[in-house]
Amino acid sequence: MSELNDKTTVLVIDDSLTVRQSVRAMLGNVDITRADMCANAPDALNRLKSRQFDVVLCDYHLGEGMNGQELLEQLRTEGGIPLTTVWIMITGERSYERVVAAAEVAPDDYILKPFSSQMLLDRMQQAFHRKFFLRPAHEALMQGREKDAIPILEGLVAKADNMVKKLDVLRLLAETHLALEQYDAAAKRYREIMQLRAIPWAKMGMARILHAQDKAAESAELLQEIIEEAPHYTDAYDSLAHNLARCGQFAESLAVLEKAVAMSPRNFRRLCLAGESALNAGDPAKAAQFLEKAVQVGRNNSAFGADVLIDLLQAHSEAGNTDKMDQVANQLSTMFKHGQDAFLPHVCRAISLLGRQAHAEAQESLRQAAALLGEGRLAWRSGVRFLEAVVRLPPDIEGYCGPEWIQRLALRFARTHQDVEQLTAMTRKREQLAQVIRDVYAELQLTNDEAVALTKDKQRVQAAQLLYEQAQRTLNERLGMNACALLLQQGDAESIARVRELMHWLPLEHERVQGFQRRLLKLDNAGSEAEIIKE
Repeated sequence: MSELNDKTTVLVIDDSLTVRQSVRAMLGNVDITRADMCANAPDALNRLKSRQFDVVLCDYHLGEGMNGQELLEQLRTEGGIPLTTVWIMITGERSYERVVAAAEVAPDDYILKPFSSQMLLDRMQQAFHRKFFLRPAHEALMQGREKDAIPILEGLVAKADNMVKKLDVLRLLAETHLALEQYDAAAKRYREIMQLRAIPWAKMGMARILHAQDKAAESAELLQEIIEEAPHYTDAYDSLAHNLARCGQFAESLAVLEKAVAMSPRNFRRLCLAGESALNAGDPAKAAQFLEKAVQVGRNNSAFGADVLIDLLQAHSEAGNTDKMDQVANQLSTMFKHGQDAFLPHVCRAISLLGRQAHAEAQESLRQAAALLGEGRLAWRSGVRFLEAVVRLPPDIEGYCGPEWIQRLALRFARTHQDVEQLTAMTRKREQLAQVIRDVYAELQLTNDEAVALTKDKQRVQAAQLLYEQAQRTLNERLGMNACALLLQQGDAESIARVRELMHWLPLEHERVQGFQRRLLKLDNAGSEAEIIKE
């Protein structure tokens, strides 16, 4: 469907019943009659889960909770709406132009109040045409065919008949290259965009590439430049804070996030990040303030879960607020009751006991958690929470196992130099524990260097064998992913079986792991591994 007509489906989101009815009447005036209405962000999230719409008309201000921009960001980040859906923001604020110019996830268009039926139709039609132009690429991306989308987009660059369409295509092309970890190709497209127009999100893309290449200092320098040029670009603050935290500069990270929260005080994700940074910076009282606000505004957010409550539990524990700590612990107990995760309940119990100075009992809970460090999938954040609890144990306690536990944790999570910087900073000047982490990383680096040397000597089979054995011993994600890459290149039945073994514990959300999954799925669908290898 390339034109708006009487079959076009529209969702109108506005907290005012009068405005919703007025917009619906305007749509009816131009023969668009299939319009649903929502009053707030939670209602819209539920509606969009159950049904797809061709167009969403969303007011920027939605009363309490998320505003329209935050709602769009959440939906796009989580894949809550198809790429083909047109999103138009409606606002009475002329200052919204600053918001959308500095938005990482921007609407397809925005329209200022007041407006007529014809004006609304014209803007919807223009946005619809732009979406239709990109539809072949969008369909490939929605089907997980990123590599197929690239030649489609390259063909569309030449067909773009105006600057807006060309920027749309180049941006999508750059983002697709970035998702595939094709950093040079992505950088080339972002540079093309910046030659056409100085746009903050293009520089942001370059900063992401630098970060992905472990060039944290260069990425941070570019992010600072973006913030100076576009001080309302809150996503740049988030990325800069993340870069600083990855280097163990927690106080600096917190300072950056406080500025972003001041501009966007009800953003659930940002409040959680600020709370986490405050904890890492050693300010549990400030962390509790951010996290309590996150709980208040995030109840209807689909990202709300145990993570924010665990951080809040830790904040109250470290601050000595035992009554509030117990309230949060009770909420977590209810959430964990039917869960599959056995690791975090032990860690949370230890955090509560540490808040009461019950060190012996806390150590026993951590001992039970430590026994699970070598099992299944374990998120980085879960491992960090374990480390933060171990660090609070007095080293002179009877049966102290801190160094041993941290060694096992580091074997699993020390993947890069930045990981080591972050983990050692979290030991809070406990030099014995920090040195354990550094020693483990040196050991892992030797293994990786040996595998690289074998590969250069054309001994790929031996390199794959080494990485596979050490990955299975340590559950280190870096070794595991490198092993998968080499094993998939070999392609024989035994190598593929080993890849499947590694996939039992590698993080499914990682882009490289998703690529391995797609490769394995092709093998399953083909029915003949030999055919795929030949292909």
